[in-house]
Amino acid sequence: MSSDKCLVVGATGGIGRATIKALVENGNQVRAFVRSKQKAEKYFSGMKNVEIFEGDAVKPADLSKAIKGCSVLFYCANISYLDWKEKARPLLQVSLDAAANAKARFVFPGNVYIYGHAQYNPVDEKHPLAAHTVKGKIRIDMEEMIKKYSSEKGLQFTTVRFPDFYGPFVVNGFSEKAYQNALIGKSLFWIGAKNIPLEYIFIEDAGKCLAAAGLSEKGINHEFNVPATLPITNKSYMELISKSGGTNSKYQLLNSNFIFTLFGLFNKVIKEVYEMLYLKREELILDGAKFKNTFGFLPSTTYEEGVKKTFEWIKFFYKV
Repeated sequence: MSSDKCLVVGATGGIGRATIKALVENGNQVRAFVRSKQKAEKYFSGMKNVEIFEGDAVKPADLSKAIKGCSVLFYCANISYLDWKEKARPLLQVSLDAAANAKARFVFPGNVYIYGHAQYNPVDEKHPLAAHTVKGKIRIDMEEMIKKYSSEKGLQFTTVRFPDFYGPFVVNGFSEKAYQNALIGKSLFWIGAKNIPLEYIFIEDAGKCLAAAGLSEKGINHEFNVPATLPITNKSYMELISKSGGTNSKYQLLNSNFIFTLFGLFNKVIKEVYEMLYLKREELILDGAKFKNTFGFLPSTTYEEGVKKTFEWIKFFYKV
């Protein structure tokens, strides 16, 4: 158990909320940095030791106030794909400056975008950073910014990379919709290939891993890959959601280049999603050996258990 007081930026996002849950369970005091205090209150209902701090993550003055008394900053902020080119790096820099000035440790949840196409599986931390997408290259830039602050300003950091999330409070416009539809008998829509082994990590497992690495001295100035409990195909994942929802909803996997190109002409978000579609078509499985050897555990939530917990949240949060 660590006594560090932690600031979580992006507290109402899926990984932010899951990390706060893990920190609170560890006995830490947490300051949740949010844009709307009123909105945030239902995210942390029932959690002890969570202080909600209202502010704007683009404003240095707000971060400077928020980080006072905190020794660790968990950077869980995320923004729309449409804003990545212009806003992702400047937004990160505000929190990096705040952490560096406060001499607080900086903890960053990374992802697989930086690797591009997997050159081998499982993908370990030594895999080349060979991103071929715009968003992958931005993520590389973000990780390089963190390392630069470390080398030039003495910032202590920890980076933990994950595959795609699923679970409570994971809201991306189609994940939560699939669960809602499965409860009312409507068709489920997903993207990608049907039978390729992929990874979906239960969000609360990811939160526990990020909290553990971010609080331990063993994680200082290290990068870790954390896999899902097991690989799964999109077909199996959709079938599990359909069955667990109780209505045996039909599902459809959208995987046509033509469809994404066509709809991308009219919808900029679809165009941005299309760029990352390769991750739903190709095998890229993370190697968690370094993380397990360092911290002694890896995610263990089965898909059956994770999907069940997600449905419980959907029913409560969306009143389905």
